[in-house]
Amino acid sequence: MTVRSLKPWLLVSVLLNVFLIGGVAGGLYHWMASAKPAEAVVNQHGLRQAMFKLPPERRKELRQLLRHNSADSQPLIMAGREARMGVIKQLEAPTLDREVLVTELAKAREADVALRALVDSTLAQFASTLPQEDRQKLVDALYLRGQAKGKDKLMETAGSKPRS
Repeated sequence: MTVRSLKPWLLVSVLLNVFLIGGVAGGLYHWMASAKPAEAVVNQHGLRQAMFKLPPERRKELRQLLRHNSADSQPLIMAGREARMGVIKQLEAPTLDREVLVTELAKAREADVALRALVDSTLAQFASTLPQEDRQKLVDALYLRGQAKGKDKLMETAGSKPRS
């Protein structure tokens, strides 16, 4: 091959490399510019969302309280899981025994209510140590998510003015 026949191939190679480098650089820039923190990417709700809204030291305290109560909650979790498995078995059975199904549903509900009561008492214990602004963050995360209109009505009913 002569120098003259290599020139078009060299030009194509340079253009292709520039195109690829530009694509990689643009993709990297787009990825870095639109990267969100891990907290924002995960769709949190309930207690997990409330934990992310608290300052890190308070978040750690709540996590420790919940871990401390995990020994008490484990039997409730297992009872609820077993009851739900019983519900599944009844629903999958060739003939449905309605009484057994109702009993298993009641067991699952009782375990869930007991677990919720344990978590609620832990949350109440934790909230009693918080300043008012952190308690407000808990309220916003746990109870007022997606209820902005209802919040104003609720506060009016309670006799206070909505916050701005």
